[in-house]
Amino acid sequence: MGESPIEMAIEPELRGNTLRVYWYMLTSNESVGVREVQRALNMSSPSVASHHLTKLVSLDLVEQLSDNTYKVKQIVKVGVLQNFIGFRGRFLPRYAFVAMFFTSYTLAYLVLSFIAPPNIYDRYIALAIGVVGALFAWWESYRLWKIKLS
Repeated sequence: MGESPIEMAIEPELRGNTLRVYWYMLTSNESVGVREVQRALNMSSPSVASHHLTKLVSLDLVEQLSDNTYKVKQIVKVGVLQNFIGFRGRFLPRYAFVAMFFTSYTLAYLVLSFIAPPNIYDRYIALAIGVVGALFAWWESYRLWKIKLS
């Protein structure tokens, strides 16, 4: 997947605290005020929060409403945001779905193996595939979640 020219221009600007503010707004699903952003992200002053909100407005990602609150205007997937998928109002690491698949696979296999016992080698191979797949996917999901705002 190639990035559009707009995303390539935005990516260098959408880092650090500006990215944190944008992430907060994406996950809040409603308009936010300067003080709300300051408190939620533990910023030193309202002017710092205002600076980052103004920067997001200039990037055309956020719009300022008449009541001096801000709401997301456009969602872009640049930088670390490329590793997350919007699902029911939340942003989840893309590997979370793979992790859920392998975890379900392994649990279903364990249940089915009690109903109709497979050959002993089939059991080891199937369990190894399920466990390794689930561990890898959960590890990657955790790793992405930890770096989401760096």
